Amino acid sequence: MTNRSQEIRYTKWIYGTKISMKDLFTVSPFFQLSPLHSLLHEPEENYEQFSFIPPIQFVNFIRQYRDKAATVTLPTLHITNQTWTENLKQHPLLEVNGGFLLKNQEVNGWLSRNDLLGARWLATSKSHAALIVKENDEAIGSISLQRPQHAIEILRDKGEIGYRIKLNVTGTVQNMYKKVSVAEMREMTEKTLRDELMNTFHKGVKLNADPFQLSVQLHRKDPSKWKELAEQKLDITDESLREVDVNVDLRFWGQRKNLNR
Repeated sequence: MTNRSQEIRYTKWIYGTKISMKDLFTVSPFFQLSPLHSLLHEPEENYEQFSFIPPIQFVNFIRQYRDKAATVTLPTLHITNQTWTENLKQHPLLEVNGGFLLKNQEVNGWLSRNDLLGARWLATSKSHAALIVKENDEAIGSISLQRPQHAIEILRDKGEIGYRIKLNVTGTVQNMYKKVSVAEMREMTEKTLRDELMNTFHKGVKLNADPFQLSVQLHRKDPSKWKELAEQKLDITDESLREVDVNVDLRFWGQRKNLNR
């Protein structure tokens, strides 16, 4: 349906939604800006400041949609009245609240933004997000994380396939709610990131989806093995993600410098 007309451009941003599209298109940006400055048309700047679920252009959606090994995450929009007030009245705005997971050209299900938090660290090196570090449900501090770099390794053990994710990210401590050492703060931050990654992975597997595109790595390097596992519906399982190695580089801590010495 979408490619029948020559007027359709593959550079457009694409979203899903669970609410009325008519309602979505009636939402205007704040400061009386043109609708062309809304999340629908200019999502990149918003994503670079608050990275949750990366926006996707139609061309990239089609590429992943047709890839038999890939799972494409289609961000979904809803309307929120909780983030902006104008003239003492709540002003509705568009917000990404989750994403549909599509595999083999079918919709496998939907995950909320909280369930997809781990995906932001593997999406792009432009990701920038704040993280509340907790210990036993008690907030310890908040950290701004940016420039994530990751690698996915294929692990082979007696014919079984697994994966290891390595993640390096730079962090800046913004607030401290409890006095802890640099080493403790780094360790808790790394644990929080590991938990986010594992939670998103397991939530996706429950939908028979692969939110981190792990099986894509196998399909590229060993397509015959991938085909063998896919035919048995074992290309991605709850045990596929064997290891998650996270390294957080805390470069600044208020007025304290050279943390890594």
